[in-house]
Amino acid sequence: MELHSELRFDADPYAVFGMLTDEAYIAKKTVAAKALRHQVSVSRDGDRVTIELVRIMPPDVPDFVRRFVGETIDIKQTDVWEPAAPDGSRNGRITLEMVGMPVTCNGTMQLQGSGTTTTVTIRGDIKAAVPLFGGKIEGAVHQGLTEAAKIEEQVGRAWLAGER
Repeated sequence: MELHSELRFDADPYAVFGMLTDEAYIAKKTVAAKALRHQVSVSRDGDRVTIELVRIMPPDVPDFVRRFVGETIDIKQTDVWEPAAPDGSRNGRITLEMVGMPVTCNGTMQLQGSGTTTTVTIRGDIKAAVPLFGGKIEGAVHQGLTEAAKIEEQVGRAWLAGER
């Protein structure tokens, strides 16, 4: 199932990227999305940045999915941002894996400024290799990821306005 989210921020690409790679911001958005626990690491290789995030989430999913996931949903996310272009724009890759389940999302990220606004566009493909229920699981994951993107945008706007 195709995933497409756009997050808009009233700041230049450099400020938005600084926020996206700040461990305190990542923790704040993760807690706002109802994670029970999380671990995050940000590593840099020159101007290339890798973010590894593991979220332990409550199973706020439909009943038919709950029997597959158990007491929590463990999501491992890896974002790799390539070096910035002269205007601050960047491209990256995102990988999500539901630990212990055959559910993944692989995609691309783009950070692009326009005037005083920066947009982060995420495109991905959600796959659930579960016979009979794969499509329903993909739909539930899509809904969860779309909601998480909305929360990230809200937290990010507040962060950029000084609410840390």
